[in-house]
Amino acid sequence: MSVAIEPYPCFFYGSLMDSRVLNSVTRPGPESNLYSVRATIEGYIRYPYHNEPYPGMIISSDKTNIVHGLLVFGHTMMDRFRLDQFEGSEYSREVLPVKVLDPVPGSFNVIGQFEPLSPGDVISAYVYVFTGSHRNLDQTKEWDFEAFRRDHVTIWMQASSDFAQDQ
Repeated sequence: MSVAIEPYPCFFYGSLMDSRVLNSVTRPGPESNLYSVRATIEGYIRYPYHNEPYPGMIISSDKTNIVHGLLVFGHTMMDRFRLDQFEGSEYSREVLPVKVLDPVPGSFNVIGQFEPLSPGDVISAYVYVFTGSHRNLDQTKEWDFEAFRRDHVTIWMQASSDFAQDQ
């Protein structure tokens, strides 16, 4: 059975950068063929959501700001639906330019383009941009992925598991 693959990869900059969290949300099956690379997006900044372990990414007043994240190729339409549900109403899925930092084989490139990608190439990707009230973000510090992994991922996995069971 053929599975419809989304036309764009997804750029993740928060809790979904951890493969355990991502897989608990999307629940990829044995037929899935995902490929991920490090990537960046320019002109944005991510802040912690107040009293939560996850961030929101918003447009930065400094266009040279860079957010590091993970670019994942090969999600299905069902994966994207689950991601949309997980992100909720305070995040909007947008197509934005993302710079890849690692090589990408041509077989994982955007549908209709089979050329490999090289570090520094910029491609379009789905990105969940925070659209809620900026008052909900702690704009005194940037969000820290390593602190999330160290201090919150175990608890977050339980919350993600609860989410996955509800879908």
